[in-house]
Amino acid sequence: MDDSFQPPWGSREERVAYNESWARDLNRTRAQLLDLGEPEVGFRCECENAACTEILRLTASEWQAVRSDPRQFVVAPRHVAADVECVVLRRDDYWIVEKLGEAGEEAERLA
Repeated sequence: MDDSFQPPWGSREERVAYNESWARDLNRTRAQLLDLGEPEVGFRCECENAACTEILRLTASEWQAVRSDPRQFVVAPRHVAADVECVVLRRDDYWIVEKLGEAGEEAERLA
């Protein structure tokens, strides 16, 4: 997937899910560095803002915890779309959010 990805027209929930799934797909490529033995890797913030450039450093176990649920995404602190997701874990450097309702269903479909 390239950096010019544009989500299809749809509900706000669908657009948020598409934007965050797009960032998740970019991060899957970066996660391959963990398989090569890197102790931690810089991942792109998976928030609703497709233009966000925040980089979040995660270890392999932290990354696997986020990816264990297709409704979960890693975001910079306070990068939360409170109307479609809730915070399930707060760390100093990143938060894990879970998509709710239609956004959650779309995130699962796109996983």
